Amino acid sequence: MKKKKIFGCSRMVKTFGRLTLLLLFLSTGMTAYVQGAEKGFEPPPTLKAGAVLPGELLQGKRYRIEETVPTDGFLMKFTIVSDFGTFIARSPGMAETRIREIDALDRLEKVSKSDAFKAGLKAAGREFGKQVGQLIENPEETIKGVPEGVGRFFERVGRGAKTGYQKLGDMKEQEKQPVPPPAGPGARLPGEPEATGAKGGKVTVEEATLRMAGKVTADAFGYDDQRRRIARELGVDPYSTNPVLTQRLDDIASAAFAGGLGISAFKAVVPAGMVISTGTALSDWVWDMAPGDLKVQNERSLLAMGVAQDQVDRLLRQPQFTLTLQTRLVKALERLKQTAGRPGIMPVATTVLSFDQARFVVEALEMLALYHEKIAPIKALEKEVPFAGRTGAGVLVVAGPVDLLAWTEKINRFAARPDLKAKQKILWLRGEATPRARQELPRLGWTVKEKSGK
Repeated sequence: MKKKKIFGCSRMVKTFGRLTLLLLFLSTGMTAYVQGAEKGFEPPPTLKAGAVLPGELLQGKRYRIEETVPTDGFLMKFTIVSDFGTFIARSPGMAETRIREIDALDRLEKVSKSDAFKAGLKAAGREFGKQVGQLIENPEETIKGVPEGVGRFFERVGRGAKTGYQKLGDMKEQEKQPVPPPAGPGARLPGEPEATGAKGGKVTVEEATLRMAGKVTADAFGYDDQRRRIARELGVDPYSTNPVLTQRLDDIASAAFAGGLGISAFKAVVPAGMVISTGTALSDWVWDMAPGDLKVQNERSLLAMGVAQDQVDRLLRQPQFTLTLQTRLVKALERLKQTAGRPGIMPVATTVLSFDQARFVVEALEMLALYHEKIAPIKALEKEVPFAGRTGAGVLVVAGPVDLLAWTEKINRFAARPDLKAKQKILWLRGEATPRARQELPRLGWTVKEKSGK
């Protein structure tokens, strides 16, 4: 009886030993599997600035670009250290834009030291106060002096005021929210917002109201005309997100507008050889049209496409969409003539959380518009992926305004989406893909076209 017990115990030990070995084997295998899954994706590479940008752009008299350029699987990140501050640019194109702006800041600095500017700035507040007083005391006579006429004047100012007060309403709503609202689809795009470390006092709704009212009044009197003309001489975007450039343009324009420092005086201070004459990516409408006119034009165009008024208002007051980006988006949608689903881009555009995400939306639509015009008409935009379109022949085209596409878990999930089915799927990239991404994407049925959309 004891032997049987001992034998039974022995069998149990052996059985337990086999189970232990089996569990150890499975555990080892599972670990290997997990490690293999981790190795299935590549970390976004880090590049050298000299390998991406022309050598002459790497350093100037008032700036230098840091050599290390990290990527996030989609966009490159350039750090530009200058005499006017450190700027981040999330693409080679934006790096060139910031360099141009640094050159403009250098020129504006020379202007600000001139006697003409100093005299004009002293008169700016005094002259502007007189004009505001005239508007309050004799509104009808003052408005009659506006060249565009009363109707266009009120239309321009009315749209600007409506957008401004809606922004103030958004501020009030945010103050009431105990926690931020859930992120929309635009928040998931490349170009995620980053902490800037900037510090400053919080602007109250009342302060913002006074600023907005003053700006609308100043624009109505032609202040913005001077500002745009100066920006044109420098070849920069008057609606740039560069805070240093924005402030310097405001200062110079104040003197030009109210103090008598006309554009001729500006040219006299900045020698002809210094004024930028090279071509830029900007279009004439950025400098030629008043901001109020652009907003009215954009509103009419979007409504004609079938975009609801609420969505139009949301786009026009979207804080990450500069007026330049708003207008570029509208013009890209206009180019997609007879393409169904254009209003579907609004829920994405109105929920972006950064300037780079807004730029991603705009450049994706511009790429699709180019494909539509030059390669094959796009019949409809995808409902869930509005920067993807289908041609009449059933080809699915996804526009990717990215710099370097890496094979990450995020791009794998996107490429394997079951709703993105077609007999031919084209990924149209502005930049390039890594060798690994070029290898994996065709396995999921994608044809990769690099350096496209220019």
